[in-house]
Amino acid sequence: MSLLTDKSAEAQPQRLSVCYDFSCKTEAQVVLSSEEWKSVIGWFRPAPMDAEEERERLRQAVGWLEVVVGRHTPTHNDLGLNWEKNPPELGQLDCIDESLNITTYMTLFKEQGYLRFHRIVERAYRKFGFYAHWAGQIEEIDSGRRFVIDSWFQDNGMLPYVADSIEWHDMSNAETIIFPIQN
Repeated sequence: MSLLTDKSAEAQPQRLSVCYDFSCKTEAQVVLSSEEWKSVIGWFRPAPMDAEEERERLRQAVGWLEVVVGRHTPTHNDLGLNWEKNPPELGQLDCIDESLNITTYMTLFKEQGYLRFHRIVERAYRKFGFYAHWAGQIEEIDSGRRFVIDSWFQDNGMLPYVADSIEWHDMSNAETIIFPIQN
């Protein structure tokens, strides 16, 4: 039995802080049951064999964790590409909220040993004219390459966009600026 299987069999309830309502106006403490947490960390079983596979598992786990957290908060209402500062529905997340929550999720995964090929680094930031955008970011341990994990483009629970940070920072690629990413 692998280390990850052992850990997931003994999954404990998890407490985490999430924020929403644009620029983290609302912060909530969420307690996930053992069963909920087990369903999230199950995306890391069997253990990924390389960094590329780990990024895909991380993408799946983050998408599912958004669904689970949405059962405890109004974030299940979150719509991708939301520009409206006073949306009609509670629980909307801007890129600041999304990037902070993703960083929280990834830190929890790393602390519990589910990320072996990546480390968590500072959030990624890009600016072009009046447009500014934030995303969670990881660094591949062996190569030093950085990747963004960006869920702002999609509705709650859809798979986040994962891209090389250099590509993500290239504002000439309009697809990563305004068009939703296909799952």
